[in-house]
Amino acid sequence: MTAHSLPEQALHLLQDRRYKQALKTARSGLKTGPRQGPSPMLHNICGIALSALGKPREAINEFTRALREAPDFTEARRNLAQTLLLIGEAAKARDHLTRLRAAAPEDAEAARLSAQVALSLGDPDAALIHARDAVTTAPDAPRHHHMLGLVYEATGQMNDALSAFRAASAQDPASPDLLLAAARCLARLAQPEAALAELHRAAAIAPDHPGARLALARQLTATGQTDAAIAAAQAALDLTDSAQQAEAIELLANLQEAAANAQLARRIPNALKAAPPRSEARAALHFAQARIAEQAARPDEARRHRANANREMARLLPHDSGADEAAHAAIAARFPTAVTAETPAPDSAPRPIHIFGLPRSGTSLAEAMLGAHPDVAPLGERATAAALLRHVITEDRPFDSAAIAAFTQENTAQLPPLPPTTRAWTDKMPENYRIAGFLAAAYPNGALIHITRDPRDIALSMWRGRFQGSALSYTYDLAAMAAHFNAYARLMRHWHAVLPGRILDLSYEELVTDIDTTSQKMADFCGLDWHPAMAHPEESTAQVLTLSATQLRQPVHRRSIGGWRAHADELRPFIDALDPTLWPSL
Repeated sequence: MTAHSLPEQALHLLQDRRYKQALKTARSGLKTGPRQGPSPMLHNICGIALSALGKPREAINEFTRALREAPDFTEARRNLAQTLLLIGEAAKARDHLTRLRAAAPEDAEAARLSAQVALSLGDPDAALIHARDAVTTAPDAPRHHHMLGLVYEATGQMNDALSAFRAASAQDPASPDLLLAAARCLARLAQPEAALAELHRAAAIAPDHPGARLALARQLTATGQTDAAIAAAQAALDLTDSAQQAEAIELLANLQEAAANAQLARRIPNALKAAPPRSEARAALHFAQARIAEQAARPDEARRHRANANREMARLLPHDSGADEAAHAAIAARFPTAVTAETPAPDSAPRPIHIFGLPRSGTSLAEAMLGAHPDVAPLGERATAAALLRHVITEDRPFDSAAIAAFTQENTAQLPPLPPTTRAWTDKMPENYRIAGFLAAAYPNGALIHITRDPRDIALSMWRGRFQGSALSYTYDLAAMAAHFNAYARLMRHWHAVLPGRILDLSYEELVTDIDTTSQKMADFCGLDWHPAMAHPEESTAQVLTLSATQLRQPVHRRSIGGWRAHADELRPFIDALDPTLWPSL
């Protein structure tokens, strides 16, 4: 080895993924001094190797040393930002990327990372600018189209997201991750068979990819194919010892019967040992243990595991109840008097039916009943409406005729292809109760259906499960949950005052007790003829992408009504914090 070949040797080792050897070679060069090559480059190589070896904080030290000696070392600054983002320090990463983008605006990778940082910091507008810059600067890089798709996906623009993921996949057809991304969009666009086809392709391309097997298992669950879902989740479990193992165990625990879960339980202690501290993986495993203990009639053990699971999640996703209540109050203040529609929608267009309420209140059941009607397209939970209204709400912009026209036009543009006979489509995003006033103003010919349920039964259902994303962070803390429920009840009281006659209230208890009558009420309210299939939602072949997937495949029953009573002590902090003036029926 010549005196000046150490950096080249270390780079070759990195390319071969021989990270330990690359680290050793680079450190050898640093020990012998400048004669062995530029030290900033060697520090950068050390950082890359350490990051690949799962030591991000040591990697950050190396990148920092490289920049201390060479502040204009673009690659080291980019690597530092990426590693800071990896450990959750997005604000610090943003500072480095801002400096990097100012110095090298043509750096497409810096633009992509800037988009990722902006998205993680809750600034999708900046993320979109950066992602578009990355695509424009380097249109032949699949990862840039992928990032653009992720930004669109985060803002509910599923058609645009799908187009971006398709563009990335066309450039890299062997990437299972791009197929998974496209499948997510297709599922959200109510195209479950197309989503399954993409997932089967991903599993065929990468049979050892646990994420592909897990995604396939979830989509099979959503379409009611439980046995196939169990097989796919089991395959994922056998392929991994990482955090995805915890996800596979949690999914299997929710799908399997007690006998199979008794066998599954034996794998959980080792999985807990492998799970990082304070992680969603640990929470998932505790939720799985709680489910298994319940099946085995060990209530005290189940309660302990639920407490552990929710405590883990509450630490990861702390909820700001004060900000939550202030947001509710600010929205209500936008509609101090009766809401009137500025611009009538054309009667010829399919009409929206917005179904909302608290999560786990029965919105999925209500949509399944309406979706059984041959002229109704059930579209599931659409994040689009709230995303499109974000600036209107947060910046207190007017929601006048022009704003309404822009909103409805873009909302329509993000709809999936609808059958030609469609007279109405449903959006059952539960937390759209927040924007009921905006929806009423934008869609005078639309329908607003509000599903209620005993809050104690809702709380129990929430307390038993883990939700995707951070939007439902209040569900992991009983006091925060009660505060959110109170804010919800206060806002719904306001909507009923300013939207008289515009909202149909139906209780979950009504839905499951007299399905014929309640389905007739919904049909009448939505201007539809009643159809017998509406009384048999369990026969629906539509996908269900929520925790209700397995329940909706069963005939409607009343077993969960009043289930909270057996858990009253466990739920006591929640029950005691409910405002009796807002919940008089309790």
